[in-house]
Amino acid sequence: ELHRPYVDDIHLKCDCCGKPMTRVTEVIDCWFDSGSMPFAQHHYPFENKENFEELFPADFICEGIDQTRGWFYSLLAISTFVMGKAPYKRVLVNDLVLDKEGKKMSKSRGNTVNPFELFDQYGADALRWYLLYVSPPWTPTRFDVDGLKEVQSKFLGTMKNVYNFFTLYANTDEVNPKDFFVDYKNRPELDRWILSKFNNLKKEVEENLEIFELNKTVRMIQDFINEDLSNWYIRRSRRRFWATELTEDKKSVYNTTYEILTELCQLIAPFAPYISEEIYRNLTGEVSVHLSNYPKANLELINPELEEKMDLVKNLVTLGRASREATRIKVRQPIQKVLVDGKFKDTISDVVDLIKEELNVKEVVFAKDLGEYMNFSLKPNFKVLGPVLGAKMKFFAGALNKLNSNEVAPKLEVGETLTVDIDGENFEFNKDHVLVNISAKEGFNVSMENNLFVILDTTLTTELIEEGYAREFISKIQQIRKASNFDVLDNIDIDFCGDDEIAQAVENFKDYIKSETLALEINRVDDESLEKHNLNDHMTGIKVTRK
Repeated sequence: ELHRPYVDDIHLKCDCCGKPMTRVTEVIDCWFDSGSMPFAQHHYPFENKENFEELFPADFICEGIDQTRGWFYSLLAISTFVMGKAPYKRVLVNDLVLDKEGKKMSKSRGNTVNPFELFDQYGADALRWYLLYVSPPWTPTRFDVDGLKEVQSKFLGTMKNVYNFFTLYANTDEVNPKDFFVDYKNRPELDRWILSKFNNLKKEVEENLEIFELNKTVRMIQDFINEDLSNWYIRRSRRRFWATELTEDKKSVYNTTYEILTELCQLIAPFAPYISEEIYRNLTGEVSVHLSNYPKANLELINPELEEKMDLVKNLVTLGRASREATRIKVRQPIQKVLVDGKFKDTISDVVDLIKEELNVKEVVFAKDLGEYMNFSLKPNFKVLGPVLGAKMKFFAGALNKLNSNEVAPKLEVGETLTVDIDGENFEFNKDHVLVNISAKEGFNVSMENNLFVILDTTLTTELIEEGYAREFISKIQQIRKASNFDVLDNIDIDFCGDDEIAQAVENFKDYIKSETLALEINRVDDESLEKHNLNDHMTGIKVTRK
């Protein structure tokens, strides 16, 4: 009631002593206190002159959009009156948090969320990261629990998986990466590539944080963890961790992974303080990640040529996988060859084995003319050109038919503009004016993006099919090992019950299966009670026994 307008017939008494209370007649806007904050916090100008001058004006303030006519304005008005300048150098206006449909959250609609329940279910780190990740702060945030789950999986889950993978093998080998150091110039190309990507990331993070771009920052960190670190570097380095001897190569992969994990913890600490603290302390034994310095990029480790080379390989692999998917050839089914543009031979010829392993292919062919394996066809884009050409569209279609599609299509794809004669007039056209159709010749499949082509030989021989069965067989055994909590170095015996086609494939690839699964014996048995597994549409019973 003290905040109601003063009315003579309202008689107030103090709750403590019961004495009558009266209002002061001098009233000032309640936002004056908040607006006076830069001065009041130092009791300036009566004292603390040095502290005030060092900290005024503020580098950065932020609040919700509802504070535009409140705190932001009162700060500005009072400071301008007293000091003749603004009290802040930068101000960020946060917009509102809405529901996933874009509606304002309210109890009446029943679309509110309880943050404490979200903390309990997904963790504070996941919620903090999601709110930064989902949108720039100056735009309305559409809060969606499915998006929160995705962040929990792709960011927190992947970070934990990389950490758990590293510690599993470090503990198994009883290795502490701080006990040795492989010079950066002596590390394998894969290590130098991920270090280059990581130091580029640190550089970009530093630049974005300088301008308070938190949304871009967390997005680029998450992309690095998912795509570069987990999906490429760790996956490509698994066999290096499996090596039985602590070679220079194995030391290198331990050094590199340890360095990246510890500095990643420092990088994400302001946004995900709990997981970063736990992993950092476990890895380093130090008191807290929050007492360490924020990481800075080592520019000497950035290698643009190496990054460009590896990015090319990754893009070729992505296209190859898309081609496999289009032809429904499973990842574990080997194929004979993949063809890529011959112009890349000098750039990536030394990483052909990497491409072969990633695409499960026997041979990488650098073709001089990819047009031998595919056909292009060009048609006018009527939706775009109709309003432009009108009745002259038929002349343009005729001109396209006279062109060599296999030569024209790649030029259009890289952004070139070409000219044709339309009823006596020159007409310039680009890829927006034309629909390009690509078809592979029989026995091949083609994938293309940004004028980058990958062509798969899709013909499967009997030997390739059998190796596909063997790889599926290995995959099922590894799954059984994991489900049975076997140690990574445990030897096993394998019993299986399958048809003659599977039995022949297991026999022909017995040594390969043994080496991949640490099996001592592989026996075909007549036991229909064995747990059944699908090996490319062949139901096969498998039993694994630890030795």
